[in-house]
Amino acid sequence: MILLLPEFGVGHQLVMEINQLITNKLFLEANENINKLEKELLNERKFAKDDECHQKNKIKVRDLHLLHDALAKQITSIIANSLTMPEENSSHLRSAINVIDVEEAADKEWQEAMNHSDAECFRRPRKWKELWAETVAKSVKERISNLPFVAKEQKASWMALHLLDLQQTIVEDLKTVKNFTQKSYPGSYNIFNVYLKYYHQTVSSHLECIQQKQLESNDLYALLNWIIHTYKSGDVMNHPDLLPEVNVEELGPLLDQGIIKNIMDKYTEALKLKVPTWMINTLKEDKSKWSESAYEPEIMMGCYHSHVASDICEMIASHLNESGKISKDLKKSVLCYCLEELTNFIHRYQQDLKVRKQSASNPLPLLVVSINSYTALEEFMKTLKQDNDAHFGKVDKTLKNSVQELNKILSDDLLFQALPCFKKLMTRNWLTCSEDFNQLIRKTEIYCKDFKKMKQANCQVLISDLHYQFVKEYIIQMMKMNISWKLPARRVTAANKIKEELGRISKMYQEFGTTASWLFPVTQHLFEFINTNDTDLESKLIALYKDYPDIGEEHISALLYFRGISRGRKKSKLMEHFSQLEETMKEPIKPSHPFLFADIKTGPVTCLPSF
Repeated sequence: MILLLPEFGVGHQLVMEINQLITNKLFLEANENINKLEKELLNERKFAKDDECHQKNKIKVRDLHLLHDALAKQITSIIANSLTMPEENSSHLRSAINVIDVEEAADKEWQEAMNHSDAECFRRPRKWKELWAETVAKSVKERISNLPFVAKEQKASWMALHLLDLQQTIVEDLKTVKNFTQKSYPGSYNIFNVYLKYYHQTVSSHLECIQQKQLESNDLYALLNWIIHTYKSGDVMNHPDLLPEVNVEELGPLLDQGIIKNIMDKYTEALKLKVPTWMINTLKEDKSKWSESAYEPEIMMGCYHSHVASDICEMIASHLNESGKISKDLKKSVLCYCLEELTNFIHRYQQDLKVRKQSASNPLPLLVVSINSYTALEEFMKTLKQDNDAHFGKVDKTLKNSVQELNKILSDDLLFQALPCFKKLMTRNWLTCSEDFNQLIRKTEIYCKDFKKMKQANCQVLISDLHYQFVKEYIIQMMKMNISWKLPARRVTAANKIKEELGRISKMYQEFGTTASWLFPVTQHLFEFINTNDTDLESKLIALYKDYPDIGEEHISALLYFRGISRGRKKSKLMEHFSQLEETMKEPIKPSHPFLFADIKTGPVTCLPSF
């Protein structure tokens, strides 16, 4: 029942009576009396006549605050211990929640009153709903943080034991919330989901702290297995006693993928310390062989071969075979470890290769055998792929990037050597002298000789790219607008020479194994565009555009300049025809091959490209 307050003058007795209500856990009655006391004190302060009255009022207000604090302390204690509370004391929890609801409503009324007048109070808003949420969160954190840790010196499986305690605590506590605690709460509190959220967040923080410790491989494995498999299984969050309240699909990840990956990384590092050392020794042995001046790489099945790739593949296969005898999960972990170490090794090997290339008198065999080694590793990785190949992405990407980088080194080196020859084309001397072009072909044939010792799959990629680069570079010389063949006889000679030289480039790369057959038609198109009569230019333009729709107005203008039409009505008419051609084909033609002209700039070039 509600305590009837006496007149002021026996304030100490009043405080003691309210305090006794709090002690007896009659929270609702205590709260109503505190609020009534607050109104009396506000009224007293309003009519205080002198300083002495004000001082007495301040003392009473201090006692009021102490009562507030005492009530808050008792209520938070009830909430904090609600998971371990005997069922017969559930009325205490209901009483505490009732006070929170009353005070939440009072806060809203006070806020509304403040919007219209100067409402007075000693403590508003009290925000007890927020205090309740903080208390629940703190109580969950204490439940998890107080779980015991067995010293690893006493028990090798201390991590597994701790995780077992953790999952039992989670399940038992959430069962208590489901079967007992939530009966004391109004449905609006959605109390089970509140506890579920705090347990999920707290366990996440708890495990994140654990993974920062110095852990051994068996501890890291137990932790990973619990996070990835156990947590959302029927042993914890998907436990039959927690259904249907828990939907594991809505929980979200327990830890960020980056943290999980970090645990995996630490596990793999702790698992087999000898593997990275073994890989480094393999690299040292390879370097030692290449340091011999007369060393020639071994040839196997017509290709340069190195022991590096075969030894690494044998080592990984051996570890997977041994771990697979123990368990499938361990085999997957060992596989992840080997892939991670392989990625690190590839980076080291690639960096070392760049250093060795600088000191090698002829780096081609070294680069080719390295590409073959990477290709062999790629082929080996494909044999290991399972249904879920997510773990292979990183190493696969690293291997592909490394091969592309070496391909680019080879390609750039050849193009750098060839560029001076290209720059001498499309000049007046070029029309009557083929020495520069012949030198270009000779250099290329000599350089590409070692490519025959490269594995076919990558050789085709490299040769096809070089074919494209050479054709593009040849056309670039035409687009520089350094010369214009106005005389018909010279123009015909130039057209024939273009047909012959582009044909020789394509034939050479065809013999090397190019797959870029889409480049072949450009030879005939350019020949016909330069060679044909003015009256047939429009039809030749249409044919060129259909096969190479990335050609632009600036390229057509440069070609017209090359064949002697630099200005005037003819050029205007042809350019207008080209614009109409583009407009007619509003739906862009989608070529079945890469662009050729899009990366070609027109006009004079004043500096060498940098390779």
